[in-house]
Amino acid sequence: RAGWKRTLPLAFVPLASDGPVMISLFFLLSQLPTWFTNVLRIIGGVFILYLAWDAYKTSRKKVDISLDSAPPNLPQASFIKGVTMNLLNPNVYIFWATIGVPTILTGWQISPWHGISFALGFYATMIPMTMLWIFLLGTVGYLKPTVQRIISWGIVGLLVIVGLSMIINGVSTLG
Repeated sequence: RAGWKRTLPLAFVPLASDGPVMISLFFLLSQLPTWFTNVLRIIGGVFILYLAWDAYKTSRKKVDISLDSAPPNLPQASFIKGVTMNLLNPNVYIFWATIGVPTILTGWQISPWHGISFALGFYATMIPMTMLWIFLLGTVGYLKPTVQRIISWGIVGLLVIVGLSMIINGVSTLG
C-alpha cells in the first residue's frame, strides 16, 4: 500500500522485536511451562488470521499505487503491526530458545566476539534478503489489476493456511 521505498524499514522489524525476545529467553528459558509455546502459537495464529482478513479487505479495494495516495502514518502503523506479529509468532521464540540463544551462549564461551558474530551474521543476511523481498513484492503494484488480484488472493490464502496451521498445531499439542 505504501510502495516499496516506504516499506523498506519493515526489514528492520526483527531488530525491534527480537531483542526483548532474546533477553526474556535468557531469564525465562528454564522456567517456561511446556504449554507456553502452544498458547503463543494459538495467539500468533489468530493474529495472522487478522492479517489475512486485513489483506482480504485490501485486495477488494482498488488501490492507487502512487506514493502520494498512501496515508503518512501507514509505514509507522505497518512497522507496529510487524513488531506485534513478530512478538506473537512462536517461531521467533522457538528459534531463539532452541538455536539462537544457545548458539550465542556457546560462542560467548569461546569469546564474546564469537557469540556476537552469530547475531550479526544472522541479521546481516536476513535484513538484506527481506529488503529484496519487499522490493520484489513492492513492484506488484505496477502489474495489471488481474495479476495483482491473483497475487493478493495468493497472499490471503497463504496467511490463512499459516494462521490455521499455527492454531491447529497449538490446540492439538495442548491437550
